[in-house]
Amino acid sequence: MFVQRMLIGMLLVVFFLGMDSSLLTANAATEYLRPRPPAPRPAPPAPPAPNQQAQFVFNCARGQTAPVDPIVMPGHTGMSHMHQFFGNRTTDENSTFESLFAARSSNCRMRGDFSAYWVPALYNGDVMVLPRQLRTTYRRSTAANVSLPPDGLMLIAGDAKATSEQPLSVVSWQCSGRNATPSVTPPVCTRGDLVAKITFPECWDGASVDSANHKSHVQFAVDGVCAAGTVPIPQVVLEVIYPRQATVDQLRLASGSILTMHADFFNAWDQRDFTNQINRRLNNGN
Repeated sequence: MFVQRMLIGMLLVVFFLGMDSSLLTANAATEYLRPRPPAPRPAPPAPPAPNQQAQFVFNCARGQTAPVDPIVMPGHTGMSHMHQFFGNRTTDENSTFESLFAARSSNCRMRGDFSAYWVPALYNGDVMVLPRQLRTTYRRSTAANVSLPPDGLMLIAGDAKATSEQPLSVVSWQCSGRNATPSVTPPVCTRGDLVAKITFPECWDGASVDSANHKSHVQFAVDGVCAAGTVPIPQVVLEVIYPRQATVDQLRLASGSILTMHADFFNAWDQRDFTNQINRRLNNGN
């Protein structure tokens, strides 16, 4: 009798274990087959803000110095104040877009840029202060995409006849390095170099490569927007890097006082290379 009860008990244990196992297996299968919600897709990367990373930068070695200016005094030598040139190695009083482009010679480290850049020579007393190099930035400062500037576009930024402080957004001086503070006159730098920064307008009238005063065919954007009837183009920013000076009281420019800093730009880019840079670096591939 005892053996029979033992056998019945063992059979019941096996029966119930089998049921539990089948239930577990069924539950697991149900969980496996139940549809699951799809994993959320990662958000696409946000495009950079118009003035954030939308730029390309390159350096230019120091070029020639000469009392010529092919924008303000074309065809006349010795009638301009002394200028420090960068970029195209052939720039002189007779330069045109055709002559600059035909030379295809530049001391800037950027493929396809045969443009000319120049600023008034800097003096400490009667001694000319030669710059180390020019840092050139092309940036998109507008919310809208920028267009290719025309061949031979001529630009001047700053005022060669200024008698008072110019806006820091156009002309400024500072020491190189992080957290530099712009000022209207050159500071005494305890470390790094002395930097003059000149910013050009970025809204073009869409028709003229120059104007009577060399300025009215372009204007600055307001809050990242060009005025109606004008075309956004890459904004050119020049940073002329000079060795720091122990004293700055006697610093002056060939154009006059230190307040007269200005810069000129004569466009002679290869259009294919310029278009490539604009589309890839400034317009985010558009």
